[in-house]
Amino acid sequence: MRFGSHDAGRERLESLKASGLLGDAHGIDFDRVTELAAKAANVPVSLVSLVDQDRQVFAGACGLSGALADSRQTPIDYSFCQHTVNLRQPLVIPDARKNPLVAKNPAIKEFGVVAYLGFPVLGAGQHLYGAVCAVDTEPRQWREDEIEIIRGFTSIVSALIDQHLARLYQKLLTDVLLHDLKGPLGRIRMAADVFVARASELPQPLDTLAQSLKGNADQASAMVASLLGKSRQTAKCDDLRATAEAAARQLRPRAEEKGIQIRVDDPGTAIPLELPERVMAQVLEHLIGNSIRFSNVGEVRIRIKRVGEAAIIDVEDDGPGFQAIDYPRIFQRYAPLSAKPSGGEASAGLGLSIVKSLLESEGGTIVLLSHPGESAVFRITVPVRRAE
Repeated sequence: MRFGSHDAGRERLESLKASGLLGDAHGIDFDRVTELAAKAANVPVSLVSLVDQDRQVFAGACGLSGALADSRQTPIDYSFCQHTVNLRQPLVIPDARKNPLVAKNPAIKEFGVVAYLGFPVLGAGQHLYGAVCAVDTEPRQWREDEIEIIRGFTSIVSALIDQHLARLYQKLLTDVLLHDLKGPLGRIRMAADVFVARASELPQPLDTLAQSLKGNADQASAMVASLLGKSRQTAKCDDLRATAEAAARQLRPRAEEKGIQIRVDDPGTAIPLELPERVMAQVLEHLIGNSIRFSNVGEVRIRIKRVGEAAIIDVEDDGPGFQAIDYPRIFQRYAPLSAKPSGGEASAGLGLSIVKSLLESEGGTIVLLSHPGESAVFRITVPVRRAE
């Protein structure tokens, strides 16, 4: 699923470049991961491919040879993984020569890519950086266990990237703090020095100097809060129902192809949220999109109400729901679940984990209300914006 493809694409590329993963100084042994993945899935080639604007870079590679092994990258026109990123879901291709999406890809003739299996890799800010893929030079009907093997190695790669980004962020935060706190902390020290040097000469009470110390301390605290993301300036959601209706409108054509209706209840009054508009839209599009993907009849219902200082949104469908085995891992990344897309497409197992992460980062929650074997009902609780 895409969210404002131009802006999202630009943000994705900026995030990928800022991650430092396109170079070779990140210190992650992706090659070892691809070596193990190739053995486990019994394929000649396995890659961790990062999809840049005009190229794909192989951060990890097993089975490459010749100039390709030396350069560890190709022009974007040769990339199968770009489609995995753009589609935001696994790409399973038994024979690329017969697949209209990639049949004209020059990698088929030049590098012998015939069968392809790829899972999207999640990076910072819910952006997809590339894919973990398995490649064969012969036509291949990918078995379910092989798909799950690549899914598992994709989860490992995603976790390694998370750890790298956490280290990168911590270093950046420390560097910025040390730099920006020099000024106010230096002034506090100067004021303190005055107290020490001229304590016997200063009148009581020392209001002026106390205010100086307090002002500079407040400035330092404001810097820290800003660095920790407490002062983000982002357009907030002004009308929850309007945001839900916009998400539904975007997805109705796909729903109607499967005979599914999308209904958004009217709470009777506008409900403004503390959440950014963009975040609420992404959450609803993911949940509605999942309901469409896993259903083939009935409705998707979005019920909205305000309870005190919170807004509650229930997203319910008429699909098969989940089984008891799914519940402990429902919000885990890349977790294989019992339900399968009704249209036969593959699922990366990322949507619900992204939704949970987005909501929790903004003070919201999501829970699965329905019991095993019932149609799925997810409940979102988010803070309502207080009147200013």
